[in-house]
Formats: sequence, C-alpha cells, structure tokens
Amino acid sequence: MVLINRTVYVNYRVFSDVMTTGCRTALLEIQYFVARDFRLDSQLYAQCKSDAAQFCNAAPNWTEEANAIGPQRNPLVLPCLYRYAYHPPADSSLKPECADEVRRVMRQRANSVDLIPEIQIHCGPEEPENTRQGQVEECLKRKFDALTSVECRRHVALLITAVQIDIQADPMLHRACAIDLVTFCKDVPPGDGRRLKCLLRFKEQGQAKFDPKCFEMLNTRTQLFAKASKVVQLESVNDLVEQLKPHIGHIYTAVIADSSARFHRLIGNPVTFSTGTDEHGLKIQQAAMCANKEPGRFCDHVSGLFKTALKNCEISYTDYIRTTESRHKENVHSFWEILSEKGYIYKGKYEGWYCTADEAFVAEDQTTLVKLSNGQEQRVSTESNRPVEWFSEENYLFKLSKLREELRSWLKSGPVIQPLRHYNLVKSWLDQELIDLSVSRPNTRLSWGIPVPGDSSQTIYVWLDALLNYMTVAKHSQSEMNIWPPSVHVIGKDILKFHGIYWPAFLLAAGFEPPKSLLVHGHWLVDEQKMSKTTGNVVSPQSCINLVTATGLRYFLMHEGVPASDGNFSIKRMVRIVNSDLADGIGNLVSRCCGKNLNPLQTRLGVSRSSFESCGSPGSDLLSLLERTPDIVHDEYKQWNFYKGIDQVMALVRGANGFFQTMEPWKLKKEGQLDKLNATMAVTMETARVVGTLLQPIVPSYSERLLDKLGVPQENRSWDFARLRWTTTETALGSQQAVLFPRIKSE
Repeated sequence: MVLINRTVYVNYRVFSDVMTTGCRTALLEIQYFVARDFRLDSQLYAQCKSDAAQFCNAAPNWTEEANAIGPQRNPLVLPCLYRYAYHPPADSSLKPECADEVRRVMRQRANSVDLIPEIQIHCGPEEPENTRQGQVEECLKRKFDALTSVECRRHVALLITAVQIDIQADPMLHRACAIDLVTFCKDVPPGDGRRLKCLLRFKEQGQAKFDPKCFEMLNTRTQLFAKASKVVQLESVNDLVEQLKPHIGHIYTAVIADSSARFHRLIGNPVTFSTGTDEHGLKIQQAAMCANKEPGRFCDHVSGLFKTALKNCEISYTDYIRTTESRHKENVHSFWEILSEKGYIYKGKYEGWYCTADEAFVAEDQTTLVKLSNGQEQRVSTESNRPVEWFSEENYLFKLSKLREELRSWLKSGPVIQPLRHYNLVKSWLDQELIDLSVSRPNTRLSWGIPVPGDSSQTIYVWLDALLNYMTVAKHSQSEMNIWPPSVHVIGKDILKFHGIYWPAFLLAAGFEPPKSLLVHGHWLVDEQKMSKTTGNVVSPQSCINLVTATGLRYFLMHEGVPASDGNFSIKRMVRIVNSDLADGIGNLVSRCCGKNLNPLQTRLGVSRSSFESCGSPGSDLLSLLERTPDIVHDEYKQWNFYKGIDQVMALVRGANGFFQTMEPWKLKKEGQLDKLNATMAVTMETARVVGTLLQPIVPSYSERLLDKLGVPQENRSWDFARLRWTTTETALGSQQAVLFPRIKSE
C-alpha cells in the first residue's frame, strides 16, 4: 500500500517544476498504459472494479479472465467511468471512493493527449504538429470552434466541462490560478466545482490582488465552458431521443401479444389486437423541443419507427392507435365529461414530487435523496430511481380515494393480474389509503396534449389520455363481437400501477367494466445488466433481425421470456439457441425426410397407426409423445407460458430426430425394406407437420415455410390439425428448398 500511495503521489506531481525529465517520461509511460487498461493503476482498480462491472459492461468475473470485458474493451472502461464521474445520469452514480480515484486519474490525463485514448483516436487529424507535450489539449480547446470531427469535438467538450466540476482537470488554468486559489479559496474543499465557483466569484468582485493571467484565462475559459456545455447538452438531447426509439423490451411485449392473438385465431376465437404509440406528455414535448422539431412531426417520426419495427417483427395487429389521432381526442373529451358529470373530477391545488420520465407525481415516502458521483444530491423516485422535481400548482383532481373498495372487489373477482407476484403487489397498494390523483397539468408547463374540455388553461394528464386508447379502439372496431371489456392487456411491470390502479379506477368511476385481466411481464437485462443508453447496451430490434432474422428474434424472446421474472439477453445465447433449435433441430428433421436421397418422389406419405407399429418400440415411444404434446402446448399457450409450450415442442423434435436416427432409413433403403422405410418417412413427416402447426403463433413465417414444404394446404393449418391426422393420401412436397433456417455465423 505504501508503494501504491507513493506512485499516486509522484503521479500527482508529474508536471511540477521539480520533476526531472527522466522521471516524468517514465511516469507518463506508465500512465499511457493505465489509460488503455485501468487495471494497471492498482488504487483505481481496487476502488472501481465493482463499478466497472455494474456500469461499464465488464462481466463480474472479468478480472480473472483475459479479454473478458464484453462490448467495451479495456481502453473504454476508463472513459466510461469518467462519464459517470463527471456527467452522471440521474439514476446512477459511482461509489464516492471510485469517483475520487477517477478524478485523480483524469487530472493526470488532462496533461497529455497520449493519456486520453478517445481524444487521441478521434482528434488525430485535428492535432497540431510540432507541439510540445501538454500543449495539444490546450490547442484543441483554443481551436474548439474549428474542430471538424464530431467525435473529436464531443470528447473535447466533455474534457472542458469536466473542469467546471474539478479545476485540476485543466492543468493550464490550475497553474495560472494557483496563487489566487491559495489567496482566496484555500478553505474551499474540492469537488462539485466549488473552487472554480470561488475563483469566479472573486473575479467578478474585481479583487485588486487577482492575478492578471488567471483573470484573463478565466475570461476565455468561461466562454469555452458555454460552448462546450451546448455540445454536451446536445448529446444528452440525442440520448433522450434515442430512449424513445423501440428496443427489445417493446418488441417483447408486442411478440407476447401477437403470439397470443395468433394462437386464439388458430383455435377459432375472434381477435381484436391493438397496439400503438402514446404521443402526448412533457417527455415528448421536451424531446421535440430539444430535437428542434414541431411535436406533431416529431411524433410522426417516432411512431413511424415503431410501426416499422412491428412490421419487421411480423406483428399482426388489428389496429394501430396513435393518441394524437382525432378519433382518440374525441373519446378522451367524452370520457372526461362523463367523469365530471358523475362528480369524480374537481379543481384544487396539488403539491408534490413530479417525475417527468415516468409522467407521474410521486408520494413523499416514495422518494429518497441519492448522492451523485459529482458530489451533488438528487431526489429520485424509489420505484423507478428516476429524478423528481417539486411542483405546486392548480390542477383538476380525480377522486381516486373514493374507489379503493371497488378496486379491491375487482381485484378479488378472479385472477385479474398475472403472474401472482404482480397481483400481490397491487393488493399491497390497495391495502393502503389512496390519495386523489392529479389529472391535468397547467398549459404553461404542458402544452403538448389534449386540452381539458371548457378550460384550455389545463392539459389532460398524459396517463388518463394514454390509457383511453383501448376504449378508442373498441369504439371504432369493425368487429361484430362485443370487445369490451378487453380480455387482456399485455404490459411491462414498470407501468403496473397505471394499469392496475388508475385505469380500472377511471373505468369504474365512469360506469365501465375494467379489463378482465392484465398480463405483466418483466424487463430484459443485457448480459445480466440493466439496459441503459448510458452504458451503451440498449439492444436494437433491427440489429437482432439483421443477425438472426425476425424468426430468430421472436423465437429467442418467447423461448427465454418468463413473464414472472426478468429475462437476460445475450447475443451469443440467442445465436446458440436459434441455431440449435431452428437450424439443427427442426431444420435437420425436415431436410432429412424431404431430401431427394430418401424421398426421390418428393411426396408426404399417408400415415396410420400401423405406420408407428411397424417401427417397433421407437415408433410406439414417438406415438405416445406425439399424442400428448398438442394438448400440453395448447394449455401452456393459453396460460401465456409460451416458453413452456416451446419446450414441449422441442422435446417432440428431439424425440423425432432420435427416432429417425434409430430407424436408420438409409440402411432400410439399402437393404430394400421399403415398407419400413416408408413408415419411417411417413411418421417423421407427420411429426414435422405437427411441429410446424404448433409453432405458428411463435414463428409464423418459419412455420409457413415448413408447412409449405410439406405440402400442407392453407385450410389444414388451424389448431384442429395440430395433432395426429390419420390419412392414406399422398401429398406432393412443395418446391421450396428444404433448408428452413440457415445456421447463423457469429463472431
């Protein structure tokens, strides 16, 4: 430990006048490598290894494994920690000990571009020639306006704005103002920009003893801070816009709903399946403003992204509803007036903590203060860990407090919320007193929304607006069936309170039945870490489609997704699963029985019980499996346990492949045992047909290719045909190639 502390001390003094050239060169060489692998700085590594794993995509056991950092390799761990130390997101921060070590290292790095890989990489062409060590950064700052590389400009801006938090991150400024720091600010502790603020305060006061060099540099730096802050702010705006784009969490919800809709259509139930985009609210208003777009056009763009993503993932919705549509606005106004006439809405003053990201007020006891890595404190919601602000304003309120007992009766009426853990959570909320809910916002704060009828100074609360999309669809449905109340809402667990408390309360107050059930699913982690734009691990659906196709993505999500818990997304696992099941398991089964070597006439033979009996015990075993699988899959699909249904189907596939391998039809052909060969082929193809029928809700286009190859007519693809069908009729195979799903090659 003494050696570590001495190393840290001399690194602190690396650019002091007393440092010899040889020692400085040696220390810079050490720091050069530390900048590229932070494990080489023992003190930094000791304090930050857990934060590196949590925030910077380093696997928990990466310290013991060579090159096991994941998406961000060694050179990017320190820049990631640097972003968290100097520009922390509201919902995450480094441990104070780690943040202190990162700032120490950044003070050393600020002296030389060689110690900042991201600037060295992106600013190479911008760097001036014939500059001495320590002068490149100063030149980049001075020429900030002229930098042509966007990435270079961004990283230099991050370096500049870090100075506002830690003046020692700017060696030139720190040296120029060293005397004034001692004279005026010696009692001011470092951190949170306090020492720089102290200097600026004395500068503005016109102190006679203020050093002219420090005075002049502070003037130029102040202008530079403003320019760099705009660049950093623009990056945060881009992050906000990125957060509104579809990710695999959105697609997971859609694929669950789509698989259920397809299943019910197969079993003969009429289905209205709606999805869409909620397009009002403060978050959208701010994002549009920051993107310098009119909110309507901004929503057109975002909604277009979602529609494209749904189409690319083969989502078969009946109605796509946008809350900016006129049909929806009319419905919201009508519903508001019903609530008002029934006495559930009144005007009053509302005070509380408001979370813009969640679009909701948060009770005092559901907030807490957290300390950010820059030393500042931020109040956040304990449920979402997102920042909250205090608001006091006149709003319209909804008498939620009067509906507690009705809500409890609805909850007890049946399994209205699945899985059980989420039912119990809603029950615990209803065991407490409910407070009235603010259902409007002043137009001066929220203009992008639906105005309150008769009072344009207020805008209807975005969640009252958004939840009514279900009723808008029902009112405009072309279906002949009565589609109210909805059979089910499929939602993520983060919006359970809105759907499990507010939505049924609104409906009960207005005299409508609440939904029959809510299916609440978990979130997706990425390599066991929370998806976050900050850590750069948000998974784009299109990137998955590009790699494994829509079929592969749908199959993986339904195979791995367990509604009662969070799923874990891993590209390696996704590739392994789709290759194993779709390419090797089912794909090989179909190619074996459809190949011209064993099936020269390219026909699907008729199958009977005697076909199985003639194959002996392997045939009997497969027959037993084939007879019971469809009913089990039916029950699992009906209960939303698609992953269990898939397991049953794949057990059947493994049984069929094992049967085929045991029967060795290539030997039967060679030995002239044609009856047994035909029985083997007939049994195998019948199993493949059942498999293709059972998988239609999960992987529709894949199943279609499989059934087309087997020559199955469209009218024979309903659930009634998802079981053994004895027939003596031979059917010509389709002309499509037998390769249903080419193996995915991934690095």
